[in-house]
Amino acid sequence: MARIERLVRALARLGLALAALALIASLATISYSVIRRYVFGAPVAWTDELVGYLLVASVMLAAGDALFGGDHISVDILTERLRPSGKRIAALVGLFTVALTAVLLLVEGIGTVLFSHQVGLRSNGYLAVPMWMPQLLVPIGALLLLLAAVVSFTLVLRGKPLPHERTMPVQGIE
Repeated sequence: MARIERLVRALARLGLALAALALIASLATISYSVIRRYVFGAPVAWTDELVGYLLVASVMLAAGDALFGGDHISVDILTERLRPSGKRIAALVGLFTVALTAVLLLVEGIGTVLFSHQVGLRSNGYLAVPMWMPQLLVPIGALLLLLAAVVSFTLVLRGKPLPHERTMPVQGIE
């Protein structure tokens, strides 16, 4: 199980790195557009479309790592008052729900990508991007989220703390 956890954690970190690159690309694209518009008086028409796709990439690709890090939104007003066994059950139910949602996103995302590819759907914007390309980010992100949820569920089921509750050595700090 430790090997699988390390593999899934590495995939989630890769997704996070790609999400960070998407955010940096968004910043660069927006900066370029602002400079073109206000300095040179020549606005760029395709900026909003590209930044929209990059935003989807940053959200979907970072979801798995966010689950591992305990960064997903949660309401702990009730669960913090539970006994350890109740907290464990609540965590299992929550992780099962996340996994189920990820499966739905994965299945529907794949269906959407296949349909868009089959009919040759393109964006209506200036880029005219084949829509299956940005849509592919949804099932990829959903798969990363599903893997993180299954690993986390298995760990909690085996009585271990969630990955974000374990003490992980931080590189460079001793």
